[in-house]
Amino acid sequence: MNSAIKKAFANLPDQITVPDIAAATGRTESGVHNWIDAYDDFPPTEGQQGRFHVRSRDKVLDWLQHHPNLLDERRRGPQDLAQRARAARPSAEFLTVKETAEVLGVTRESIQYYAASAKPGLSSDPFPPATRQGKISLRSWPAVRSWILRRNDPLPSSAASWQEVRTWLLAVHDQEKDDPNPGRDEQGLTYAQRDVLERIRVAIAQGHNVPDRWRVKMFGLDILDAAETPDAGPAAAVRLTPSELAAELGITIGSLRGYERRYPAGCRDPFPAKDARSARDVQEVRDWLSRTGALSSTGS
Repeated sequence: MNSAIKKAFANLPDQITVPDIAAATGRTESGVHNWIDAYDDFPPTEGQQGRFHVRSRDKVLDWLQHHPNLLDERRRGPQDLAQRARAARPSAEFLTVKETAEVLGVTRESIQYYAASAKPGLSSDPFPPATRQGKISLRSWPAVRSWILRRNDPLPSSAASWQEVRTWLLAVHDQEKDDPNPGRDEQGLTYAQRDVLERIRVAIAQGHNVPDRWRVKMFGLDILDAAETPDAGPAAAVRLTPSELAAELGITIGSLRGYERRYPAGCRDPFPAKDARSARDVQEVRDWLSRTGALSSTGS
C-alpha cells in the first residue's frame, strides 16, 4: 500500500463512510461497494451517521493492507488477461477458484471479485456459475474463458442489425477456428465453438433474435438447449479423472479400475464410459454405484 493512501486514512475520522473510503483509495463508491459485496471479511458497519453507514477506519485500513492486490495499479489489465485466457490450455474442463486464478495469473480474490460483481441480476452477462461437487466448487473453464474475452467486447445495442450481431457472435470463432491445437469443452466443442454458444446465450438473454437456421447450421440441434436456457449453467455435468473421481466419491482408484474390468461395455449394466482423458461423468458414476449397490460396499 502506498504512503498516499495511508496518509489519506490518517486524516479521516475514526468512523468512516463508503464515500470516505472511495476518496482515500482513489476508487469510485461503486467500486468500494463491489469490495463489500465480494468479500465476506470486509469490516462490518458499526453504526450510522445521517444517511450513511459507518465502519471503523482502522479496521478498513487493516483489511486493505491484507488485500494489497486491490490497490496495485500494476495489476494485469483486461487485455493482458484476455491474452492469457486465449493461450491457456488447462488439463481439465472444470477448475476450482484456485486453479482458475493460477491459469490466468491473478489472485483468487480477483476471481471471487468477478463472481460477486457480475452476479445474475446485477449483470446482463453474469460470471459463469459454480457447481458444487462434494466440498469442491468448480466452474467450466471454457465458459470462464469466453466471459473474459467478452469483458471488453460488449454485445451491440438492441437496435443492432442481424449482421452486426452475427459479427459479434463470431468475433472469437473467426480468429480461432483454424487453431491447430484447440482446447475442448466437456461436450467436445472447441473453445472457439463454445465461445459462439456462450455468446448466443447472452444475445438471446438480452433480447436479440438469433435465427434458428443459423444456429442449427453452426451447431446442429443437440447442442442448442444450453443457449436457450440462460440459467442452465454449462457446468451441470462434471467429468473427473480417476484420481479426482476417487477423491470425490471417497473410494480408491483400484476400486474404479476393478468396476471397469468387471462391468465392461456390453454387459447388462456397464460401468460408465470414460472419455479420451479417462474422465467420467461424476453423477453417472454416483448413480451407477448406488444402483448396483457398490456404493454401500465401498463404505462411502
